[in-house]
Amino acid sequence: MNLVTRLFLLPGDLVCNAAGVTAGDDRAMIRTLVDMLFWNAVMIVAALAIFL
Repeated sequence: MNLVTRLFLLPGDLVCNAAGVTAGDDRAMIRTLVDMLFWNAVMIVAALAIFL
């Protein structure tokens, strides 16, 4: 994977590693959930910083 992809998936991978989730469908679902929550929070904070 290239660097940008690895950075984008890093929050989900860190949570899965900390929880001990092995490779498979469960890891993909947890990683997707965490990544969406994390990056949505980043975008909300950025939008508030820009528009307020």
